Amino acid sequence: MIRQYKYIFLCFVFLPMVMFGQNNPYPEEDAYEGDSLYAVRNAFKIDPVQIIFGDFQVYFEKMLASHWSVELGFGPTRRNFSASWFDYELDNFGENVDIKTRYAASAAVRYYFWDVEELAGPYLSLAVSHKRFDKSYAVVDTSGSLSGEVFEDSRQYTSAMFFAGYQALGQSGNIFADFYVGLGIRQRTFDIVRSSDIYNPAAYSVNRENSLALGVQVGVKIGFGF
Repeated sequence: MIRQYKYIFLCFVFLPMVMFGQNNPYPEEDAYEGDSLYAVRNAFKIDPVQIIFGDFQVYFEKMLASHWSVELGFGPTRRNFSASWFDYELDNFGENVDIKTRYAASAAVRYYFWDVEELAGPYLSLAVSHKRFDKSYAVVDTSGSLSGEVFEDSRQYTSAMFFAGYQALGQSGNIFADFYVGLGIRQRTFDIVRSSDIYNPAAYSVNRENSLALGVQVGVKIGFGF
């Protein structure tokens, strides 16, 4: 329930920005010259919001035809600072916790409502993604020394999401912001390290959890178009 309330609140924050500007501001089909220096049919982006979740993807979007584009993302994952908000988390940011570099990847198809030859305006998108986060715990005994016992924690998310968004180009350049909210299904495959006594190696266990859950995602991508 905490997960749902946090994301629902964020949805209400971003939704007005997503729905802003539903009318096409361009009087002509080729009137993109007034909003940016060059017609934006390709774009690179990052999502600062998702960095909180340990996702450092770089996204590339390309216009395929009028109204349609494809967006691909790939990048490393590190510590997910939000993990303890939703699930059991043993990570105490200690030196005995080794965060592994893993990966995140995504692919999406977009439909833009405005009849212009740029990646601009309100859109709908269907996306799939996969993310993996790994870390290892070296057990510290009561004297503060490493005991030699190490346990591996791994968490994978595979999602299919439906997004609504608004990509706003600047008036005098090709820097833009892409606001979005999404809803979908998320498959979670976890190997969670648990312990009833962090100083006792015998008190540790690795528990496998598989679940299918409703997923909500909110963010804003900052990018450069060309």
